[in-house]
Amino acid sequence: MALKSATLALTCLALLAGCGFLEKLTPRAGGQLAPIGQVSRAEIAKSGQPVMRLRVPSRGIDTFLTIRDRRGDVVNWFSADGMLFTFRNDVLIETRGLGADLMSSAAPGAGQIAAGAGHRRAYFFVDDDDQTGRRDYLCRITTDGGEQLEIFGRGHNTRKVSETCEREIGRITNHYWLEGGKIRKSREWVSPGIGQIEFERVID
Repeated sequence: MALKSATLALTCLALLAGCGFLEKLTPRAGGQLAPIGQVSRAEIAKSGQPVMRLRVPSRGIDTFLTIRDRRGDVVNWFSADGMLFTFRNDVLIETRGLGADLMSSAAPGAGQIAAGAGHRRAYFFVDDDDQTGRRDYLCRITTDGGEQLEIFGRGHNTRKVSETCEREIGRITNHYWLEGGKIRKSREWVSPGIGQIEFERVID
């Protein structure tokens, strides 16, 4: 029991440390987190924690995330204002805090995407009217070629691939920039109310 309590306490301290660090990088303006300004890689790296940049164009969000917890191949990333993004094998499967959230999804992992294998996807989402919906897609992977990325002053040699998913009355396309066995950057669809959002891995 004592060991469990100690573990819980350490987890809580880690969360508080992460949240405090994120708030320093994204100060508040008018009660809301301000967009990312001129922050250097050195400042980001001071925490010693993994950091990811998040952009949500439809909501005007540009902020940082860090890891809240891990459960096997599932990793939860969170922002200073409480948004939560869940990845399985580097691919987004859930969001919380956007409003029109992705509640859950059946998605491929980074390895399957890198291999170029066809697959099925299922999205379960909430729209802006708080109604739930489901969309099922048949997806294919195409390689767009090599691309040099610069993320906060560091270059990355990546291979860009696109995941095109179709159903009878619609199509979406997700984009991934692969570096070795990892997804360095992605642009992924969330819901009709949010559209695509973008992630960049800044500090591993």
